[in-house]
Amino acid sequence: MFNKEGIPFFIIVIPFLAIFFVSFLSISYYLKLSDETYQKELILNKEQTSSFSEIKKQNHQNEKTKFIKFMLAVTSVIIIFMMLFTFLMLSIIKDVIKKYKLQVQNRENALESLNENLSLKVKQGIDEAKQKDRKILEQAKLARIGSMISMIAHQWRQPLSQLSGILMELENTTRFKKVDNDYILNAIDKSDKMIEFMSNTIDDFRNFYKPDKKKEDFYVSDACKKAINIIDATLENLGINLILDIKDDKKIFGYPTEFSQVILNIISNAKDVLIEKNIKNPKIEINIESKGILSIITIKDNAGGIEEKNLEQIFDPYYSTKDSSKGTGLGLYISKLIIERNMGGDLSVSNDSDGAVFKIVVAG
Repeated sequence: MFNKEGIPFFIIVIPFLAIFFVSFLSISYYLKLSDETYQKELILNKEQTSSFSEIKKQNHQNEKTKFIKFMLAVTSVIIIFMMLFTFLMLSIIKDVIKKYKLQVQNRENALESLNENLSLKVKQGIDEAKQKDRKILEQAKLARIGSMISMIAHQWRQPLSQLSGILMELENTTRFKKVDNDYILNAIDKSDKMIEFMSNTIDDFRNFYKPDKKKEDFYVSDACKKAINIIDATLENLGINLILDIKDDKKIFGYPTEFSQVILNIISNAKDVLIEKNIKNPKIEINIESKGILSIITIKDNAGGIEEKNLEQIFDPYYSTKDSSKGTGLGLYISKLIIERNMGGDLSVSNDSDGAVFKIVVAG
């Protein structure tokens, strides 16, 4: 009956009801007394009593006395009622306030407990995220090592074949005793060039995966060519045509080696898709242009594009459309981190009529 919402209603309404009740009783009693006096006056008037005026005056005095006594009695009852009502309301309000304070205290305790749990959960989440990032980086390094070994093998295949050919020629000429000093020196010179090329390949790969210490200005085309030099032998061996179209080259500020790794990663993915789908006349196009302060690099292939359901998830960690033995799903995720977090740019993907189009936008 009485609650936190009901108290204001009773506090306001009850006093008004009491006033209305007193007024109603007062008027009713006054009218009743007036009617009795009027009846008595009529009777006296009919009897034509000599002391009519005195009796009339006495009746009015009696009426006044009765009315005063009645009002005092009613007022006393109302005052007592209001006192009891006030005491009851104070008790109820005190009880409601006590309950409200208890509810507030319980909520504060619940919030404090929630904050403590939230702090622990946030800390656990941060630790888990750090562990996840470390695992991602470790797996990415392993995947990168495997990719690097594969590309070194392709880079070395041709010079090893040439070295093998030189040794076979030396063996044949020695057996038939047609060898002379000039022939031997020429063979040694060719072998030295092949060995130097192979040594430079090792240096290129070692420097390519060495992390950048600080940001610097570099030309977009130089970073792209650095990536192409790493994978061109592999593409040539697979019969994939790589086209580099430099429309407007400019310097950008960032990490050149990491940027080259992004380019290499996208080219390598395009290469895998072209081979997997067995595309005739496979090709990869790299276009470099600029608009204002922005450098725009697009890398596209003719492998038919990415399915619409995969476009939104293509940059998620561990998400890969390749077989689990061929991909970890980390390459594009790390590429997006490098471009967007480390260099403040944007990496996106879409499809055109021929295939997938990766677009890198970086401010100069």
